[in-house]
Amino acid sequence: MKWGENMDEKGKRFADEDESVNEPEVDEELPEEEAALKHDKKTDKDQRLKDKNSKKLEKLLKKQKRKEKNSDREVLTYEDMPLEEREDDEELSLKPRKKFKLQGKKLVAVLVIVALLFGIVYYAFNTDKLSFHNISNFFRYGVFNSNSEERFPLDIKGMSVATGNFMRVGQDICYTSDTKTQLLNNYGRSEFSVQHAFITPVLTVSKHGALVYNLGSAGYQLINKEGAVFTGEANDDILTAAYADNGTYALVTESSGYLSKLYVYNEEQQQIFAYSFADYYVTAVCLNSNGSRAVVAGISALNGVEISSLYVLDFTKDTPLYFLELENNIIYDVAYLSDKYACAVGRSAAYSVNTYNGEYTTADYEGRELTAFDINTETNTFTLSLSNSGDGRNCDIASYSTNGSPDKSFTVEDKIIDVSSYKGRVALMTDESVMLYSKDGRSYSKKSLNSDPHAVVLYTKSDAYVLCTGYIDAISL
Repeated sequence: MKWGENMDEKGKRFADEDESVNEPEVDEELPEEEAALKHDKKTDKDQRLKDKNSKKLEKLLKKQKRKEKNSDREVLTYEDMPLEEREDDEELSLKPRKKFKLQGKKLVAVLVIVALLFGIVYYAFNTDKLSFHNISNFFRYGVFNSNSEERFPLDIKGMSVATGNFMRVGQDICYTSDTKTQLLNNYGRSEFSVQHAFITPVLTVSKHGALVYNLGSAGYQLINKEGAVFTGEANDDILTAAYADNGTYALVTESSGYLSKLYVYNEEQQQIFAYSFADYYVTAVCLNSNGSRAVVAGISALNGVEISSLYVLDFTKDTPLYFLELENNIIYDVAYLSDKYACAVGRSAAYSVNTYNGEYTTADYEGRELTAFDINTETNTFTLSLSNSGDGRNCDIASYSTNGSPDKSFTVEDKIIDVSSYKGRVALMTDESVMLYSKDGRSYSKKSLNSDPHAVVLYTKSDAYVLCTGYIDAISL
Protein backbone atom coordinates (compact mmCIF):
# COMPACT_ATOMS: atom_id res chain seq x y z
CA MET A 1 0.00 0.00 0.00
CA LYS A 2 2.78 2.31 0.73
CA TRP A 3 4.29 1.68 -2.62
CA GLY A 4 1.07 2.64 -4.38
CA GLU A 5 0.73 5.79 -2.45
CA ASN A 6 4.16 6.85 -3.35
CA MET A 7 3.46 6.30 -7.03
CA ASP A 8 0.42 8.49 -6.87
CA GLU A 9 2.36 11.25 -5.27
CA LYS A 10 5.07 10.96 -7.94
CA GLY A 11 2.59 11.14 -10.78
CA LYS A 12 0.93 14.12 -9.22
CA ARG A 13 4.27 15.89 -8.92
CA PHE A 14 5.13 15.24 -12.58
CA ALA A 15 1.75 16.60 -13.63
CA ASP A 16 2.31 19.75 -11.64
CA GLU A 17 5.74 20.27 -13.19
CA ASP A 18 4.34 19.78 -16.69
CA GLU A 19 1.70 22.43 -16.16
CA SER A 20 4.33 24.85 -14.97
CA VAL A 21 6.37 24.40 -18.18
CA ASN A 22 3.49 25.21 -20.51
CA GLU A 23 2.62 28.40 -18.69
CA PRO A 24 4.34 31.64 -19.84
CA GLU A 25 7.22 32.55 -17.67
CA VAL A 26 6.63 36.24 -18.17
CA ASP A 27 3.28 36.20 -16.51
CA GLU A 28 4.60 34.25 -13.57
CA GLU A 29 8.14 35.50 -12.98
CA LEU A 30 8.62 39.01 -14.62
CA PRO A 31 7.28 42.22 -13.27
CA GLU A 32 4.41 43.79 -15.11
CA GLU A 33 6.41 46.71 -16.66
CA GLU A 34 9.14 44.46 -18.04
CA ALA A 35 6.60 42.14 -19.58
CA ALA A 36 4.86 45.03 -21.26
CA LEU A 37 8.21 46.33 -22.70
CA LYS A 38 9.10 42.95 -24.11
CA HIS A 39 5.71 42.67 -25.67
CA ASP A 40 6.16 46.07 -27.38
CA LYS A 41 9.54 45.05 -28.84
CA LYS A 42 8.05 41.93 -30.27
CA THR A 43 5.27 43.95 -31.80
CA ASP A 44 7.78 46.41 -33.41
CA LYS A 45 9.79 43.54 -34.84
CA ASP A 46 6.72 42.05 -36.38
CA GLN A 47 5.80 45.43 -37.86
CA ARG A 48 9.27 45.92 -39.40
CA LEU A 49 9.16 42.49 -40.96
CA LYS A 50 5.73 43.30 -42.30
CA ASP A 51 6.98 46.64 -43.72
CA LYS A 52 10.01 44.96 -45.37
CA ASN A 53 7.82 42.34 -46.99
CA SER A 54 5.45 45.03 -48.21
CA LYS A 55 8.36 46.94 -49.77
CA LYS A 56 9.57 43.81 -51.56
CA LEU A 57 6.06 43.23 -52.78
CA GLU A 58 5.80 46.84 -53.91
CA LYS A 59 9.15 46.55 -55.75
CA LEU A 60 8.07 43.38 -57.49
CA LEU A 61 4.82 45.05 -58.52
CA LYS A 62 6.69 48.03 -59.93
CA LYS A 63 9.03 45.73 -61.86
CA GLN A 64 6.04 43.86 -63.24
CA LYS A 65 4.41 47.16 -64.26
CA ARG A 66 7.61 48.26 -66.07
CA LYS A 67 7.70 45.00 -67.94
CA GLU A 68 4.07 45.41 -68.95
CA LYS A 69 4.67 49.05 -69.89
CA ASN A 70 7.70 48.20 -72.08
CA SER A 71 6.25 45.05 -73.56
CA ASP A 72 6.00 46.80 -76.96
CA ARG A 73 9.79 47.49 -77.01
CA GLU A 74 12.12 44.97 -78.58
CA VAL A 75 15.00 45.86 -76.24
CA LEU A 76 14.88 47.06 -72.64
CA THR A 77 16.79 50.34 -72.26
CA TYR A 78 19.50 50.76 -69.71
CA GLU A 79 17.50 53.43 -67.87
CA ASP A 80 14.57 51.01 -67.37
CA MET A 81 16.68 48.41 -65.64
CA PRO A 82 16.80 48.17 -61.83
CA LEU A 83 19.94 49.38 -60.14
CA GLU A 84 21.01 45.86 -59.17
CA GLU A 85 20.64 44.67 -62.77
CA ARG A 86 22.48 47.74 -64.04
CA GLU A 87 25.50 46.89 -61.92
CA ASP A 88 25.46 43.30 -63.11
CA ASP A 89 25.17 44.44 -66.73
CA GLU A 90 28.06 46.89 -66.33
CA GLU A 91 30.28 44.13 -64.98
CA LEU A 92 29.39 41.87 -67.89
CA SER A 93 29.84 44.64 -70.49
CA LEU A 94 33.40 45.31 -69.35
CA LYS A 95 34.63 41.94 -70.53
CA PRO A 96 33.97 42.30 -74.30
CA ARG A 97 35.21 45.89 -74.17
CA LYS A 98 38.54 44.77 -72.71
CA LYS A 99 38.77 42.06 -75.34
CA PHE A 100 38.09 44.58 -78.11
CA LYS A 101 40.70 46.90 -76.61
CA LEU A 102 43.30 44.13 -76.61
CA GLN A 103 42.44 43.20 -80.20
CA GLY A 104 42.84 46.87 -81.19
CA LYS A 105 46.30 47.02 -79.61
CA LYS A 106 47.33 43.86 -81.43
CA LEU A 107 46.11 45.33 -84.73
CA VAL A 108 48.09 48.53 -84.15
CA ALA A 109 51.20 46.53 -83.30
CA VAL A 110 50.85 44.47 -86.48
CA LEU A 111 50.41 47.60 -88.59
CA VAL A 112 53.49 49.19 -86.99
CA ILE A 113 55.58 46.08 -87.66
CA VAL A 114 54.40 45.94 -91.29
CA ALA A 115 55.20 49.64 -91.75
CA LEU A 116 58.68 49.16 -90.26
CA LEU A 117 59.38 46.17 -92.50
CA PHE A 118 58.17 48.09 -95.53
CA GLY A 119 60.39 51.03 -94.57
CA ILE A 120 63.43 48.77 -94.13
CA VAL A 121 62.89 47.09 -97.51
CA TYR A 122 62.26 50.40 -99.26
CA TYR A 123 65.38 51.91 -97.70
CA ALA A 124 67.48 48.88 -98.66
CA PHE A 125 66.50 49.30 -102.30
CA ASN A 126 66.59 53.10 -102.30
CA THR A 127 69.54 54.07 -100.13
CA ASP A 128 70.83 56.32 -102.89
CA LYS A 129 67.59 58.32 -103.03
CA LEU A 130 67.26 58.47 -99.24
CA SER A 131 70.81 59.68 -98.63
CA PHE A 132 71.28 62.65 -96.32
CA HIS A 133 72.62 64.62 -99.29
CA ASN A 134 69.47 64.10 -101.37
CA ILE A 135 67.07 64.64 -98.46
CA SER A 136 68.86 67.88 -97.59
CA ASN A 137 68.66 69.03 -101.21
CA PHE A 138 64.95 68.20 -101.28
CA PHE A 139 64.12 70.53 -98.39
CA ARG A 140 66.59 73.24 -99.35
CA TYR A 141 65.85 73.41 -103.07
CA GLY A 142 62.89 71.17 -103.84
CA VAL A 143 60.54 72.66 -101.21
CA PHE A 144 61.78 76.01 -99.94
CA ASN A 145 63.56 77.22 -103.06
CA SER A 146 61.27 75.93 -105.78
CA ASN A 147 61.16 79.28 -107.61
CA SER A 148 64.93 79.56 -108.00
CA GLU A 149 66.28 80.18 -111.49
CA GLU A 150 69.01 77.61 -110.83
CA ARG A 151 66.99 74.55 -111.69
CA PHE A 152 67.07 71.77 -114.27
CA PRO A 153 66.93 71.85 -117.20
CA LEU A 154 69.98 74.12 -117.24
CA ASP A 155 70.53 76.22 -120.34
CA ILE A 156 74.11 75.97 -121.67
CA LYS A 157 73.58 77.55 -125.07
CA GLY A 158 76.74 79.19 -126.33
CA MET A 159 78.94 76.76 -124.38
CA SER A 160 80.69 73.67 -125.69
CA VAL A 161 80.87 70.60 -123.41
CA ALA A 162 82.76 67.53 -124.60
CA THR A 163 81.21 64.14 -123.82
CA GLY A 164 84.20 63.13 -121.68
CA ASN A 165 83.87 66.30 -119.57
CA PHE A 166 80.55 65.26 -118.02
CA MET A 167 81.13 63.24 -114.82
CA ARG A 168 79.47 62.33 -111.54
CA VAL A 169 80.97 63.44 -108.19
CA GLY A 170 79.07 61.51 -105.54
CA GLN A 171 75.45 62.17 -106.51
CA ASP A 172 76.20 65.54 -108.11
CA ILE A 173 77.19 66.23 -111.71
CA CYS A 174 80.36 68.07 -112.71
CA TYR A 175 81.02 69.40 -116.19
CA THR A 176 83.68 71.48 -117.88
CA SER A 177 82.80 73.70 -120.82
CA ASP A 178 85.06 75.84 -122.92
CA THR A 179 84.76 78.62 -120.31
CA LYS A 180 84.13 77.14 -116.84
CA THR A 181 83.88 74.14 -114.55
CA GLN A 182 80.65 73.76 -112.58
CA LEU A 183 79.29 71.33 -109.98
CA LEU A 184 75.49 70.94 -109.84
CA ASN A 185 73.31 69.06 -107.36
CA ASN A 186 70.32 67.00 -108.43
CA TYR A 187 68.05 70.08 -108.46
CA GLY A 188 70.36 72.07 -110.73
CA ARG A 189 71.68 74.30 -107.97
CA SER A 190 75.33 75.30 -108.43
CA GLU A 191 77.70 74.07 -105.72
CA PHE A 192 80.63 75.88 -107.34
CA SER A 193 81.43 77.53 -110.66
CA VAL A 194 85.04 78.28 -111.62
CA GLN A 195 86.17 80.09 -114.75
CA HIS A 196 89.19 78.98 -116.79
CA ALA A 197 91.03 80.11 -119.93
CA PHE A 198 92.03 76.70 -121.31
CA ILE A 199 91.83 76.07 -125.03
CA THR A 200 91.32 72.32 -124.71
CA PRO A 201 90.05 71.62 -121.17
CA VAL A 202 89.92 68.03 -119.92
CA LEU A 203 88.10 67.04 -116.73
CA THR A 204 88.94 64.27 -114.25
CA VAL A 205 87.18 63.85 -110.91
CA SER A 206 87.32 62.01 -107.57
CA LYS A 207 85.50 62.16 -104.26
CA HIS A 208 87.80 65.03 -103.35
CA GLY A 209 86.71 67.27 -106.22
CA ALA A 210 87.77 68.04 -109.79
CA LEU A 211 91.03 68.44 -111.70
CA VAL A 212 90.92 70.32 -115.01
CA TYR A 213 93.98 70.54 -117.26
CA ASN A 214 94.72 72.15 -120.58
CA LEU A 215 95.57 69.33 -123.01
CA GLY A 216 98.78 70.13 -124.87
CA SER A 217 99.60 72.97 -122.50
CA ALA A 218 100.96 73.29 -118.94
CA GLY A 219 98.07 74.87 -117.05
CA TYR A 220 95.74 73.05 -114.65
CA GLN A 221 93.25 73.72 -111.84
CA LEU A 222 92.39 71.79 -108.68
CA ILE A 223 88.90 72.45 -107.30
CA ASN A 224 87.70 70.81 -104.08
CA LYS A 225 84.02 70.24 -103.36
CA GLU A 226 83.80 73.48 -101.40
CA GLY A 227 84.94 75.42 -104.48
CA ALA A 228 88.46 76.29 -103.34
CA VAL A 229 90.79 76.57 -106.33
CA PHE A 230 94.48 75.93 -106.82
CA THR A 231 95.93 76.97 -110.17
CA GLY A 232 99.21 75.40 -111.22
CA GLU A 233 101.68 75.06 -114.09
CA ALA A 234 103.28 71.74 -115.03
CA ASN A 235 106.93 71.45 -116.10
CA ASP A 236 105.88 70.59 -119.67
CA ASP A 237 102.76 70.20 -121.75
CA ILE A 238 100.22 67.88 -120.09
CA LEU A 239 99.19 64.64 -121.82
CA THR A 240 96.85 63.19 -119.18
CA ALA A 241 96.17 63.40 -115.44
CA ALA A 242 94.46 61.66 -112.52
CA TYR A 243 92.98 62.70 -109.16
CA ALA A 244 92.81 60.43 -106.07
CA ASP A 245 90.15 60.45 -103.38
CA ASN A 246 92.65 61.64 -100.73
CA GLY A 247 93.72 64.69 -102.76
CA THR A 248 96.86 63.19 -104.34
CA TYR A 249 97.07 63.93 -108.07
CA ALA A 250 99.22 62.88 -111.01
CA LEU A 251 100.27 64.73 -114.16
CA VAL A 252 101.79 63.02 -117.20
CA THR A 253 103.67 65.43 -119.43
CA GLU A 254 105.94 65.49 -122.41
CA SER A 255 109.61 65.44 -121.48
CA SER A 256 112.86 66.21 -123.26
CA GLY A 257 114.82 63.00 -123.76
CA TYR A 258 111.77 60.81 -122.97
CA LEU A 259 108.42 60.10 -124.57
CA SER A 260 106.51 60.89 -121.34
CA LYS A 261 107.08 61.64 -117.66
CA LEU A 262 104.85 61.07 -114.63
CA TYR A 263 104.76 63.52 -111.71
CA VAL A 264 102.82 62.77 -108.52
CA TYR A 265 101.90 65.46 -105.94
CA ASN A 266 100.27 65.30 -102.53
CA GLU A 267 97.43 67.52 -101.35
CA GLU A 268 99.91 70.23 -100.36
CA GLN A 269 101.22 70.33 -103.97
CA GLN A 270 104.53 68.74 -102.97
CA GLN A 271 106.09 66.31 -105.48
CA ILE A 272 106.29 62.81 -103.99
CA PHE A 273 107.17 60.69 -107.06
CA ALA A 274 108.38 60.90 -110.66
CA TYR A 275 108.99 58.33 -113.40
CA SER A 276 110.14 58.71 -117.02
CA PHE A 277 108.91 56.56 -119.94
CA ALA A 278 111.46 56.09 -122.69
CA ASP A 279 109.67 53.51 -124.88
CA TYR A 280 105.96 54.28 -124.59
CA TYR A 281 103.87 57.36 -125.11
CA VAL A 282 101.45 57.55 -122.14
CA THR A 283 97.72 57.65 -123.01
CA ALA A 284 96.06 57.14 -119.61
CA VAL A 285 96.84 57.08 -115.87
CA CYS A 286 94.92 56.27 -112.67
CA LEU A 287 95.64 56.35 -108.93
CA ASN A 288 94.39 54.08 -106.18
CA SER A 289 92.20 55.60 -103.46
CA ASN A 290 95.02 56.46 -101.03
CA GLY A 291 97.37 57.77 -103.70
CA SER A 292 100.17 55.25 -103.12
CA ARG A 293 100.11 53.45 -106.50
CA ALA A 294 99.39 54.12 -110.15
CA VAL A 295 98.51 52.18 -113.27
CA VAL A 296 99.81 53.80 -116.47
CA ALA A 297 98.86 52.88 -120.05
CA GLY A 298 101.18 53.61 -122.95
CA ILE A 299 101.38 52.97 -126.71
CA SER A 300 104.18 52.27 -129.15
CA ALA A 301 104.63 50.62 -132.55
CA LEU A 302 106.93 47.81 -133.66
CA ASN A 303 107.18 46.91 -137.37
CA GLY A 304 103.87 48.66 -137.99
CA VAL A 305 102.07 46.76 -135.23
CA GLU A 306 100.49 48.75 -132.41
CA ILE A 307 101.62 47.64 -128.97
CA SER A 308 100.10 48.90 -125.76
CA SER A 309 101.63 48.60 -122.33
CA LEU A 310 100.48 48.67 -118.72
CA TYR A 311 102.76 49.74 -115.86
CA VAL A 312 101.97 49.11 -112.19
CA LEU A 313 103.95 51.61 -110.12
CA ASP A 314 104.50 51.83 -106.36
CA PHE A 315 105.58 55.31 -105.23
CA THR A 316 108.00 53.85 -102.71
CA LYS A 317 109.96 52.00 -105.43
CA ASP A 318 112.11 53.25 -108.31
CA THR A 319 111.13 50.54 -110.80
CA PRO A 320 107.69 49.27 -111.87
CA LEU A 321 106.15 46.45 -109.89
CA TYR A 322 104.78 44.90 -113.11
CA PHE A 323 104.95 45.61 -116.81
CA LEU A 324 102.55 44.14 -119.40
CA GLU A 325 102.66 44.33 -123.21
CA LEU A 326 99.39 44.01 -125.18
CA GLU A 327 99.59 43.61 -128.96
CA ASN A 328 97.13 45.00 -131.51
CA ASN A 329 95.32 47.22 -129.06
CA ILE A 330 95.12 50.85 -127.99
CA ILE A 331 94.16 51.57 -124.37
CA TYR A 332 91.59 54.34 -124.04
CA ASP A 333 91.21 54.50 -120.27
CA VAL A 334 92.37 52.89 -117.03
CA ALA A 335 90.82 52.96 -113.56
CA TYR A 336 91.17 51.25 -110.19
CA LEU A 337 88.13 49.10 -109.43
CA SER A 338 89.50 48.34 -105.98
CA ASP A 339 92.85 48.64 -104.24
CA LYS A 340 93.76 45.26 -105.73
CA TYR A 341 92.26 45.31 -109.24
CA ALA A 342 92.43 47.85 -112.04
CA CYS A 343 90.75 47.69 -115.43
CA ALA A 344 91.91 48.92 -118.83
CA VAL A 345 89.48 49.45 -121.71
CA GLY A 346 90.92 49.35 -125.21
CA ARG A 347 89.92 49.36 -128.85
CA SER A 348 89.78 45.57 -129.32
CA ALA A 349 89.75 44.17 -125.76
CA ALA A 350 89.42 45.13 -122.10
CA TYR A 351 91.52 43.85 -119.21
CA SER A 352 91.30 43.37 -115.46
CA VAL A 353 94.73 43.46 -113.83
CA ASN A 354 95.64 42.09 -110.42
CA THR A 355 98.04 44.81 -109.27
CA TYR A 356 99.37 42.56 -106.48
CA ASN A 357 100.75 39.82 -108.74
CA GLY A 358 100.63 41.21 -112.29
CA GLU A 359 98.16 38.63 -113.62
CA TYR A 360 95.35 39.81 -115.84
CA THR A 361 92.12 38.62 -117.48
CA THR A 362 91.19 39.54 -121.05
CA ALA A 363 87.68 40.39 -122.24
CA ASP A 364 88.07 40.03 -126.00
CA TYR A 365 85.56 41.83 -128.19
CA GLU A 366 85.71 39.04 -130.79
CA GLY A 367 85.50 41.39 -133.72
CA ARG A 368 82.69 43.53 -132.32
CA GLU A 369 83.04 47.32 -132.31
CA LEU A 370 83.21 49.20 -129.01
CA THR A 371 80.59 51.98 -129.15
CA ALA A 372 80.58 53.03 -125.46
CA PHE A 373 81.85 51.93 -122.04
CA ASP A 374 81.46 52.77 -118.37
CA ILE A 375 83.78 52.09 -115.42
CA ASN A 376 81.99 52.20 -112.06
CA THR A 377 84.42 52.43 -109.14
CA GLU A 378 81.59 52.25 -106.58
CA THR A 379 80.34 48.83 -107.69
CA ASN A 380 83.80 47.67 -108.87
CA THR A 381 82.50 46.74 -112.32
CA PHE A 382 82.79 47.88 -115.92
CA THR A 383 80.24 47.73 -118.74
CA LEU A 384 80.83 47.60 -122.51
CA SER A 385 78.58 48.27 -125.48
CA LEU A 386 79.78 46.09 -128.39
CA SER A 387 78.15 46.41 -131.80
CA ASN A 388 77.67 43.37 -134.01
CA SER A 389 77.09 45.46 -137.16
CA GLY A 390 79.08 48.05 -139.01
CA ASP A 391 76.63 50.90 -138.34
CA GLY A 392 76.86 50.62 -134.52
CA ARG A 393 73.51 48.88 -134.07
CA ASN A 394 72.62 45.49 -132.61
CA CYS A 395 74.73 46.04 -129.48
CA ASP A 396 75.65 43.51 -126.82
CA ILE A 397 75.64 45.17 -123.38
CA ALA A 398 78.16 43.17 -121.36
CA SER A 399 79.02 43.66 -117.68
CA TYR A 400 82.20 42.40 -116.02
CA SER A 401 83.09 41.89 -112.38
CA THR A 402 86.15 43.22 -110.56
CA ASN A 403 88.44 40.39 -111.63
CA GLY A 404 87.31 40.61 -115.27
CA SER A 405 85.00 37.62 -115.36
CA PRO A 406 81.78 38.06 -117.41
CA ASP A 407 78.83 38.96 -115.22
CA LYS A 408 75.62 39.53 -117.23
CA SER A 409 74.77 40.60 -120.76
CA PHE A 410 71.86 41.33 -123.09
CA THR A 411 71.35 42.68 -126.61
CA VAL A 412 69.51 45.73 -127.95
CA GLU A 413 68.84 46.57 -131.58
CA ASP A 414 69.51 50.30 -131.17
CA LYS A 415 72.71 52.21 -131.85
CA ILE A 416 74.20 53.00 -128.43
CA ILE A 417 76.27 56.18 -128.16
CA ASP A 418 76.77 56.20 -124.38
CA VAL A 419 76.27 53.90 -121.39
CA SER A 420 76.19 54.38 -117.62
CA SER A 421 75.80 51.79 -114.87
CA TYR A 422 74.71 52.06 -111.25
CA LYS A 423 74.00 49.24 -108.77
CA GLY A 424 72.58 46.66 -111.13
CA ARG A 425 71.01 49.10 -113.59
CA VAL A 426 72.26 50.26 -116.99
CA ALA A 427 71.24 53.46 -118.79
CA LEU A 428 71.68 53.36 -122.57
CA MET A 429 71.66 56.51 -124.70
CA THR A 430 70.66 56.48 -128.34
CA ASP A 431 70.44 59.34 -130.84
CA GLU A 432 67.06 60.37 -129.44
CA SER A 433 66.35 58.75 -126.08
CA VAL A 434 67.58 57.15 -122.86
CA MET A 435 66.57 53.59 -121.91
CA LEU A 436 66.88 51.94 -118.50
CA TYR A 437 67.64 48.21 -118.15
CA SER A 438 68.74 45.76 -115.53
CA LYS A 439 72.12 44.19 -116.23
CA ASP A 440 70.40 40.97 -117.29
CA GLY A 441 68.27 42.77 -119.89
CA ARG A 442 65.00 43.57 -118.15
CA SER A 443 63.57 46.78 -119.64
CA TYR A 444 62.25 49.37 -117.17
CA SER A 445 61.60 52.59 -119.06
CA LYS A 446 62.42 54.80 -122.01
CA LYS A 447 62.48 58.59 -122.19
CA SER A 448 62.74 60.72 -125.33
CA LEU A 449 65.09 63.73 -125.36
CA ASN A 450 64.39 67.14 -126.88
CA SER A 451 67.65 67.68 -128.77
CA ASP A 452 70.82 65.89 -129.80
CA PRO A 453 72.02 63.82 -126.82
CA HIS A 454 75.71 63.35 -126.02
CA ALA A 455 76.14 61.73 -122.58
CA VAL A 456 74.19 60.05 -119.77
CA VAL A 457 75.23 59.50 -116.14
CA LEU A 458 73.12 57.49 -113.66
CA TYR A 459 73.26 58.84 -110.11
CA THR A 460 70.58 56.56 -108.60
CA LYS A 461 69.04 53.33 -109.86
CA SER A 462 66.33 55.29 -111.67
CA ASP A 463 67.62 58.88 -112.06
CA ALA A 464 70.16 60.21 -114.53
CA TYR A 465 71.86 63.36 -115.70
CA VAL A 466 71.86 63.93 -119.46
CA LEU A 467 73.99 66.21 -121.60
CA CYS A 468 72.31 67.40 -124.78
CA THR A 469 72.98 70.17 -127.27
CA GLY A 470 72.12 73.40 -125.46
CA TYR A 471 71.07 72.03 -122.07
CA ILE A 472 71.77 69.72 -119.13
CA ASP A 473 68.89 67.96 -117.37
CA ALA A 474 68.14 65.52 -114.55
CA ILE A 475 65.55 62.92 -115.53
CA SER A 476 63.68 60.11 -113.79
CA LEU A 477 63.51 56.79 -115.60
